[in-house]
Amino acid sequence: MKQFKFYTSICTALLLVSCASYTPDPVSLDRDGTEWFAVSTRLCPPNSSLNQGSMRSIGLLLNPELNRVRLSYAAETEVANYAGLWEDPSLSVEGVRVLRENFNNNSIGPALSIPVTGLPALAKQVAEQYNEADYWNVRAMERSFLSDLDVLRYNILVIHSKLKLIRERLSQVKKEKNDIDRLYKLGEVELSDYQASCQRYNDTMKESQELENAHLAKRHELIAQLGLHPAVGAIELSGSLPSGVPALVRPPSVEHLLESPELHSKLAAYGASETELRTEIRKQYPELTIGPSLTREEGNEKIGIGLEMSLPIWNRNRMAIAKATGERDLKHHDTIAMWRKLQQDVAALDARQKLAAEHCRTEHERLLNLQETGNRQEQLYRLGETSLPALADARHEIFQRRMSYLDCLGTLLEIQTKLQYLNPYYQP
Repeated sequence: MKQFKFYTSICTALLLVSCASYTPDPVSLDRDGTEWFAVSTRLCPPNSSLNQGSMRSIGLLLNPELNRVRLSYAAETEVANYAGLWEDPSLSVEGVRVLRENFNNNSIGPALSIPVTGLPALAKQVAEQYNEADYWNVRAMERSFLSDLDVLRYNILVIHSKLKLIRERLSQVKKEKNDIDRLYKLGEVELSDYQASCQRYNDTMKESQELENAHLAKRHELIAQLGLHPAVGAIELSGSLPSGVPALVRPPSVEHLLESPELHSKLAAYGASETELRTEIRKQYPELTIGPSLTREEGNEKIGIGLEMSLPIWNRNRMAIAKATGERDLKHHDTIAMWRKLQQDVAALDARQKLAAEHCRTEHERLLNLQETGNRQEQLYRLGETSLPALADARHEIFQRRMSYLDCLGTLLEIQTKLQYLNPYYQP
């Protein structure tokens, strides 16, 4: 009886020592707000100007979606570290009291499952493969985030350039309108020219307001994408747009696309689905449980050993095998679909890049020609050989071509940025 109590206490102590303990982690919104503001102002001080490298560093550090994916990957890594462990042994204890004879019969028997089918090793492999898929998914999301961030930066730079142009033009249009209004009252300008001047001023004012709204929206979008506290206020960007039409970006080859993190993630997930199917097939075969026993009966101590074997006779795990087979087929389809999508995206972006570059060059040539014509118009006006309405029309045409060129340039830069990030060897 003493031995029985001794073994029982040892097993109980080992069980309690190996258990995990709960640590509370309450959500404190006030503390989070204070820490968020402190980190944001340290990384992006007020009235500071962010370059492209600073934007990327801040975004990779604070973007909430990226941090959520990283936390999920960290959790899956922890799960993979403990996957594939054998099942814990079981312990059976029995006590019987014989009433008439007035003595006790006791028995204790530990049991251990022997994974003869290798299921723990397969579970470990599945966890590692899904963990690898999560790793590549994090890499893919980081590159997608950087691509979107670079595109947003170019969009803001384009809006900045257009705002500068339209503010200069608005001041010029206002002066033209006042001069034409004075000439109209003197009878030196036709009514149609006067109405065109008023309409031009109103249209330019409306376009300026729309650009200011777009700039405000993009500024808040940038703050949210970087994960900064809204109290940091306006963020100024350093850098400028290319002075001319950028050269074409070389699209990634098929061999380069084979190293895409998106494709690696799908391949790892497909490998995990194959291992899961092998696991379910292995479960058709029996598992073995072995356990010694120590029995005290009528004052005599007995030692024995027991074997237990599962008998999967009836269903043979057919439902689980069918599910695993279907899941593998879906993963196979997703992998092929991702591979095809990458090639389609490259082809589409390359074609769009060539067309956008052609449009950009055309607009640039038209702008240069109009600027030459505009310079001659300015000279003729100073010599008194042309009218103010004609000069105003020439100025506005140049302004519109400048705005159109900036739109074409922004489109080209956006396409080239996306095309660059499709190349897994591109280092931002």
